Order: sequence, then structure tokens, then C-alpha cells
Amino acid sequence: MSDRVDDNCFGISFRMTPDEPSLSERFPLLKPPRSDAELLALITRGAGATLALVGLDLRVAYANEEYARWFGTRLEHVVGRSLQELYGEHDCARFMPFVNRVLQGERVQYQRLLCNPDGVEEWRTICLTPARGPQGDVEGFITTALDVHELQVTMKALREANQRLSSHMDNSPLAVIEMDHELRLLHCSQRAVQLMGWEQVSPLVGCSLPQLLGASDERLGLALRRLQVGEESQNRAETCFVRRDGAEIHGEWFNSALTDATGRVTSIMALVQDVSAKIQIARQQQYLANHDSLTGLYNRAAFQGQLELSLARVREQGGAVALLFIDLDGFKLVNDQEGHRAGDEVLRIVAQRLGRAVREGDTVARLGGDEFLVMLDNDVSPEDPHLIGRRIIEALHQPMVVDGRNLHIGASIGVAMHPPLEGDIDVLMSRADQAMYAAKRNGKGCLCYAPPPLCD
Repeated sequence: MSDRVDDNCFGISFRMTPDEPSLSERFPLLKPPRSDAELLALITRGAGATLALVGLDLRVAYANEEYARWFGTRLEHVVGRSLQELYGEHDCARFMPFVNRVLQGERVQYQRLLCNPDGVEEWRTICLTPARGPQGDVEGFITTALDVHELQVTMKALREANQRLSSHMDNSPLAVIEMDHELRLLHCSQRAVQLMGWEQVSPLVGCSLPQLLGASDERLGLALRRLQVGEESQNRAETCFVRRDGAEIHGEWFNSALTDATGRVTSIMALVQDVSAKIQIARQQQYLANHDSLTGLYNRAAFQGQLELSLARVREQGGAVALLFIDLDGFKLVNDQEGHRAGDEVLRIVAQRLGRAVREGDTVARLGGDEFLVMLDNDVSPEDPHLIGRRIIEALHQPMVVDGRNLHIGASIGVAMHPPLEGDIDVLMSRADQAMYAAKRNGKGCLCYAPPPLCD
């Protein structure tokens, strides 16, 4: 066999220039010396892919053994045959658009699901490269096909897994947010878009999450920073922020960090549960536990809690606390003559007028029935209980319009102060109650002070 290859079946020559050394001359380590044809066959045989040279007449001019094996035949039965003879008319119609492109000088690469010689379908990457003559004209093309079935199967499985994960993320009742190690937004679920009040995600990708949230809660920032620096691999934080539409959103964040093989944080995932409704219910329950359901004022238990705090503060810091015990005059008559619905409306009006008669920061409560309490504990002067008490009596003496009728009641008030009285809740409540009954005995519409304790 000659050490020169000269195959001009369609005008493509492999002959080297006279001055160019042969492959065996350029690579002396290839021993024993081989001809260029032998080296070409050796290289293409071990390429791990099918390889063929096709001329403009669409006949195979050269092929490796793998190419022949694909058709289940020998090499000499492949060379010289047309593509239509090898592949059939139906298959040719499928890939001829790619062949036409490569014959126009374009390098083409695509993937096809083919049936291998064993009858098993597998994915292969097809690469068509123009074969050019000495003048640069396209005189055919080289086709190679590489088995990428395992890669395709893996990629398909990965795509399906990503699709399932995305579906779970979007269908999850939790908002899912993914960030990079710098807390820049990478991805978020549709639930996250709704919860955060964002219109679209695409313009926000790459933006800092703390900036998007307006750095509304330092607790979340601290939790995320601990993940960034590797202090924790997962943590939890509760946040509250105001959305663009004005809604107050309470969120419970479950955060985790993803690290690479070196332990460096590469991304952070956050699952956010909207607990706004739960917080609102808790607030309502707390409100109902501390407020009178009819008037909205503090109830007895809540008022006593506030009174205890004020007395403790006075004992430590000085000052005074005045307790005004208010009992309505004539309310039973209104309730009996006009009915309970009218009586309830009168109590609501009383609560509103008490709120307007006291100072800002004073505490008002309904003790029960037609009894009310007012606590003065901010900058209380000796004259304040009398001045505010008279304002209350005057406000409640004014007619109250219920169902188009003017109803009249009044109020009697007993006042107990610490000091001089002992700073004890039960003592102050009892002494104020006694003073209120003394005011009623004085003719109603009056205000009486509990007398100071007798000196020993």
C-alpha cells in the first residue's frame, strides 16, 4: 500500500504538497512507520463515532468501520452507495434540509433519536462539516455521529426533575425565594410574587432581596447574614413589612444555605409562610380578652393590669395615680322604659363621651353594667381629678339621641388617689367605690374624694 492517499471520486484530494512531510515522517514515534491511509483508518476507527465523507452526488466516498457497523454491513458495502440507498427515502427526507445547508457552506449540528443496529433507540449528535477543495469550493461534506444517549437521558431526567420541582414550588402554599450568596434574587415562585406584591419577576432578577423588601425587618437581615458567613446552615425569622398596596404582611421565614465542596455558600433558599391571618386572629383574640365587647373600652382585668403597672411605676419613680369610679344616674330607668337595645346604645355613647372628656394617655374602662373607671397616671396634679371629673359629669348630663328620642342620664363619681392612699389595687378600687356612693347620697351628679387615711 502506498503511503499517499489520492481519492478523487468527487474531486476532494487528500494528497499533501510535495514539500510537506508525511504523517509517519512528522510523528516518528508511530512505529513501525505507517502509511497515511493506515493512519487515517486507525484514527477514524478509534474515534468513538461514525464518520463518513459524502460527495456532491450524495454518495459515500469514505467511511470508518463504525459507520458500516451502524448499517449492519461491511465497509466495502457502504463506500460508493448513495444516502438514499443507505437510509431510505423516508429518513433522507428528514435530514436533507440539513444536508442542503451544509452544501451551502454552513456547519450544521443537531440531535436525532435513532434506532441502533441492535434495534434500540438512542440519541446521537450529528455534525455536518463542509469538505472544501483546493480552491475553497464545497465539494461534499463530512458527517460524524456521536452517541449522546446517556447524556440525553440524564438531561431529560434533570429537566423533568426541574419541572417537577418548579411545579411543587408554584403549587406550594409557601412562598419560595432563591438567592445567590450576595442575596440577589435568582428565582421565586408565583406565590412569592403574590405575597410580596411584585408585578413581575424578570425585572427583579439580580436585585438585592433586602432592598426589594425595603430592609423592613432587621431580624431577617441578621438571619440571612448568618447564613452568608457560614455561622448557620439553616435558621428561622419572623418579619413584618408593608406591601406596596398598603397591606401589612407578617411572614415566617425558613432559610437554608447551599454550599459547594469547599464549604463556600453558593445560594440561599427561603420558604416563607404568610402568617398575617394568624397574627390578625391573635390580635383580635387579645383585643377581645382585654376589651369590653359592647363599648370597646378596657374590661376589668385589662384595667387592673394597667393600674398595677402604673402603681409600680409611681412606687419606683414617684408621681401620683388617681382613680375615678363612675356610676351612671338614671340608667336603669332608661333601660326599663326604652329597652335593652336603647340601653346598649346609651352605654356606647357614654364610652365615646368619656374618651373625649379625658386627656390623651388616660385610661378608660367599663367595669360592668353601668359602672366605668378612669385612671389618671401622667403628670397628675391635685386639681386634675376634679377638673376631669366635672368634664365627665357635664358631658354625660347632655341629652343622648337614640332612635330619634332624647334620653337623659347623669353620673356620680368617686375619686381615690395614691398618694395619700395606699398604692394597692384593692384598696384604691374599694375607696373609690365608697366615694362614688357618697356622691350619690349627696344628690347625684356629684364628685366626692375618698378621705385620706387617719394619722396614728
